[in-house]
Amino acid sequence: MGRYQSFKENRQKAFEEISCEVRRSVSSIFNQILQAEFELFLGQSDPSLTKKNGFTERDFSIKGIGSIRVKVPRDRSRKFESSIVPKNIQIDNELKKDLAVLHLAGISNRTLALISKRVLGVKVSPQTVHNSLSLVEDKALAWLDRPIDKKYWALFVDGTNFKIQRRGSTEKEPTLVVLGIDDRNCLSILTLQPGQKDDAGCWRGVFKDLANRGLKTDFVQIGVMDGLSGLEVAFKEAFKNSVTSRCWVHAKVNIMNKCPARLSDAFEGLLAQVMYADSESEARKAFYSLKTQMGPDAESSIRCLEKDIESLLSHYKFPKQFWRTLKTTNPIERVNKELKRRTKTMEGLGENTLNILLAFTAMRLEYHWQRIPVDSPSLKGLNNIYFPKNEENIISDVLENLIH
Repeated sequence: MGRYQSFKENRQKAFEEISCEVRRSVSSIFNQILQAEFELFLGQSDPSLTKKNGFTERDFSIKGIGSIRVKVPRDRSRKFESSIVPKNIQIDNELKKDLAVLHLAGISNRTLALISKRVLGVKVSPQTVHNSLSLVEDKALAWLDRPIDKKYWALFVDGTNFKIQRRGSTEKEPTLVVLGIDDRNCLSILTLQPGQKDDAGCWRGVFKDLANRGLKTDFVQIGVMDGLSGLEVAFKEAFKNSVTSRCWVHAKVNIMNKCPARLSDAFEGLLAQVMYADSESEARKAFYSLKTQMGPDAESSIRCLEKDIESLLSHYKFPKQFWRTLKTTNPIERVNKELKRRTKTMEGLGENTLNILLAFTAMRLEYHWQRIPVDSPSLKGLNNIYFPKNEENIISDVLENLIH
């Protein structure tokens, strides 16, 4: 009745009092278990060398309970080490999992440390948050180097920059990304690895690594990329049965930059007829018409377009339902944007932490992609690939798979 009256008078205070009693009870039970562990240790040790020597008090936090005060027994020889409350461990494994989940989901270690008391019921340091990633590190990094056991007929290649902290300074460093479409027409991130994105030699190394991991190079039919000099040659060397496709978006920017301002609107209109033609033959007719109408006045732009016209029309060699996907590097650039969105909350990341976060983000994307082929009639726009309606369930499933 006294408790009931206290709830009537001050509900919040009553809850706080009950929580304190719960923590005291748990602390008492915990200390009894620690004492039992210590007694077993003494019974198995040489009594002439090991004797009781009081205890050390410290805080230990348990999920759903909060911070409790524990008394860890000591022996004179200092040989006893508790397996229940290991040395230098301040939180239980379930709380550590929660920290890893929140960190992977997008909260920086510094921000999470600031709000940890309110969210988790225990104050933790940024370093504790960072250390929580050790729970998923092995699986995440192993996923980046996983064997490739599917056949991929289309590859998208591009690079992006991430901020990496080294020796007190933060610098932007490139990461090379390869996205593939498998024989079920589902997307997958095949690799994320450091390298110079403007160096064709680095890309050769990436392609060789993919082959070593099991990628069937003879099955690859097309590579979609921007206009990096030498990349198309490197791609065809690695994938003998493939053609290369230039990204129309990048090509258009280059072409229009060379066009005189007075011809810009007319040229862009004619260029659109080439870009969105209903067939390869129609595209070539539109290109011939553009050359005829624009003539010498737009010679630089025409030459720029003509130089890459074969690569720009490569997508017509494939079924029409894939044209939208194969015309640009938009799929992989959208992936890069999603990867950056996850890391932008961080002022600077170590290379290992960056790889863990990138692996988690890639796994989250792929978890959804494997359920929706790129040619699915249900996809009215590519955004549906990157922003699924059930994203919160996907994140939860991926995190559980990583942790457990």
